[in-house]
Amino acid sequence: MSVDILVPLLGVGGTLLLVVIGLLNFTVFLRQLRLAKEQIQTALKQLELAQEQPEIQLIQRAIAETSDPIRVLVEKPHLRPYFYENKSWQEGDKTSHDEVKTMAELFLHNFASAIMRAASFPQYPVGGIDRIIMFHLQNSPALRAFLFGRFDRFPLTGLTLLCFKNNTRAEVEEDLQQLIAASAKDEEERERRKELLHIFQNTKGATAFEFTKHSMEKRRGHGLG
Repeated sequence: MSVDILVPLLGVGGTLLLVVIGLLNFTVFLRQLRLAKEQIQTALKQLELAQEQPEIQLIQRAIAETSDPIRVLVEKPHLRPYFYENKSWQEGDKTSHDEVKTMAELFLHNFASAIMRAASFPQYPVGGIDRIIMFHLQNSPALRAFLFGRFDRFPLTGLTLLCFKNNTRAEVEEDLQQLIAASAKDEEERERRKELLHIFQNTKGATAFEFTKHSMEKRRGHGLG
């Protein structure tokens, strides 16, 4: 084969080789681009899950706080009427008064925890939680009695619990007046309850949870001071 023919053939062959190499490189590039897109999508999903995780945890917490007492009632069904059927404990009942009081304490402390989280986190599932608390407070003399007898143990959530206990503002004010009268021997607690009454009377249109939010912000303010 003459040089005149060989040179063009080598030129064509070199060109084809360059085309093949270019196509291979392009294929590799497309594959890398596809992998990069998949990695970006995976990272975005992970970021989305990370952002949703706190909300998921709050939902799980809300379920736990409102269902923990119910698990106890499943094991002790004889206590159920005292928290669902407006049954008052009477001398001679099969269950002891202390057992009913302990169950009431568990209910209220779980409710107080749920209320504080609802006041702190906008993502907390308030819908439904308020109805559960309202139902039990309005259908359990044991819960109402414990709340009144140990109102000082709910400094941040007491007013909110009273709002859920009652259907009208007048009823909440009446409860606060009774609580003020009952604290005559404890001047500091008496003043605290008077302040709650003042806040309630001068706050129109606030939700029950907002009273707890106000109390929490006030406590943080005192802590900073």
